[in-house]
Amino acid sequence: MARFRLRFLLQEHDLPPGETVLGRSPDCHITIEDPLISRQHARITVENGAVTFHDLGSRNGSRINGRPISGSQVLADQDRIRLGAQELVFFRMETSQFAPRSTGAMRLCARCKTPFPEGPVVCPHCGHAVTAVREEETVPGISVPVRRAWIAQMFGDFMDRALPQGKLAEADRILRRAAEEAEERIASGEIDAVSLARIAEYALKLAIAKGEPQWVWWVLDAYRRAKRVPPVATVAGIEKYGDPAGYADALGRFLAVWDDSPQPVAEEDAPQLAALDALFSPAPATESTPAPDGTAR
Repeated sequence: MARFRLRFLLQEHDLPPGETVLGRSPDCHITIEDPLISRQHARITVENGAVTFHDLGSRNGSRINGRPISGSQVLADQDRIRLGAQELVFFRMETSQFAPRSTGAMRLCARCKTPFPEGPVVCPHCGHAVTAVREEETVPGISVPVRRAWIAQMFGDFMDRALPQGKLAEADRILRRAAEEAEERIASGEIDAVSLARIAEYALKLAIAKGEPQWVWWVLDAYRRAKRVPPVATVAGIEKYGDPAGYADALGRFLAVWDDSPQPVAEEDAPQLAALDALFSPAPATESTPAPDGTAR
């Protein structure tokens, strides 16, 4: 006897017989918090052993295995469904596949490095096939912080769609969630240079699109707390925003970290620091300029 399941964001949802509605509304059977998803985005019907996906005329559409669909499509095992910035994986599972699993075990995908519960034959985030288990691929559940996979895998895709379409409010909401995740990782010392630079890239694009300095403030403060020098591309984005007076306070705090450091500046970081120093103005900053969290800096 087959059972059917959706997996996304380290969550699992069994699909019962009948209809399951997916969307942003809390009235849906499966609620997905994503501004690109319509309130009632799609319906999945389980009937007579067949599972059919129906797009409900959603604003941004749906994709199955990368192809946009309109209307309905019968789902096959391991089909990948994209709704907004979220990707769901559909599984057809025989009863034998529901045997109890060892408690707390999670597997670390060898390709995307995202943890997921032990058991699936493919990574539910990137589709990488699970082969023989190596010791380093299986970790205790309590030892791996649960990361929001959409940030790592779909954040850029969302922003690349939202910014050109002028959906600045939606981009701002998603970016705030990404920034919160980054700040947690900065505080724990786990942030990596690539992730921080990626979030900074879109933060600066949003600042330029809105003509407001809040996200420039955030970028400078994030790099200050992480005790890192921004890469060339990030500094170029700050320069492109212009109007240093709007973020002079944050820039001054950032530069002070390096001015007061007893360690010499690394050779590869010197050009970026020189460029930022050239932007700095001793004129008082507008202290009422709010940071992205709404507080005055």
